[in-house]
Amino acid sequence: METSFVRTAVTDRPVTQVRYDFSGQVVLITGAARGQGRSHALGFARAGADVVLLDCPGPLGSVHYAMAEPEQLHKTAEECAALGVGALAVEADVRDSAAVAAAVASGVERFGKIDVAVANAGIASIYEVTDMPEEAWDELIDINLKGVFLTAKHVAPQMVERRSGKIIMTGSVHSYTGVPGSAHYVASKHGVAGLAKSLAIELAPFGVTVNYVCPTAVNTSMVDAMLGPTVPDDHGERLVGVTGSWNQLQEGAPPLEPGEITQAVMWLASDGSTYVTGAPLFVDAGFTAK
Repeated sequence: METSFVRTAVTDRPVTQVRYDFSGQVVLITGAARGQGRSHALGFARAGADVVLLDCPGPLGSVHYAMAEPEQLHKTAEECAALGVGALAVEADVRDSAAVAAAVASGVERFGKIDVAVANAGIASIYEVTDMPEEAWDELIDINLKGVFLTAKHVAPQMVERRSGKIIMTGSVHSYTGVPGSAHYVASKHGVAGLAKSLAIELAPFGVTVNYVCPTAVNTSMVDAMLGPTVPDDHGERLVGVTGSWNQLQEGAPPLEPGEITQAVMWLASDGSTYVTGAPLFVDAGFTAK
């Protein structure tokens, strides 16, 4: 059976009409070793930003795919530095408040400030609620929601002090919809939506904006969570049967590429979004329009 989750080679769509200049700005990105985080890091670096890159390489018992290795985080940093910008790689677990605080402090010490924070770190796994181990719930909620909270908590004070800053969270189409086999993931992404809206109100008087990008399926290793050996064989068919196509623009097309999401994140980080706060930016090829 063919579904919209078939993986293909990663090739980003050329962007010919949009240019950003983040020279002199510092961008912190969590989950930067690979996937969307790596794409964001390289996108900002190409636009001249110095980058602070966080990831927590290591195994997690509840996910169905291989986690990033330490070399991947440092390789991403090296690729960014090769573009002529400053790049700091920090191995930090976003579930650990002290580690996140130390990573933010290291970035500020190295570059003097953090202008943009992209709270992107996240995981996925497939379990029916009645079969879900508590470990799977705890790990996912702690990374996908608590990790976003801790990133914002520790990066916001220096933004408030400077009366300037942008916090961008990675939500999902499932910040607004449900899906079988992923209640914990859906709950975490609904939580990101509520966190972003509330924090946007709290930080608005200080000139700091908070928004969240909501992608449809993206061609990263997380898609493997829907195809792993412990996932029921009929999960993909059931998922598409419930949700329909994940890409209304190209029926039956594979997941979007990470670069498509990077373009949205960079817009939210730019002066073009000055009066956008507390808002979702859907990059979902019409998924939530149904």
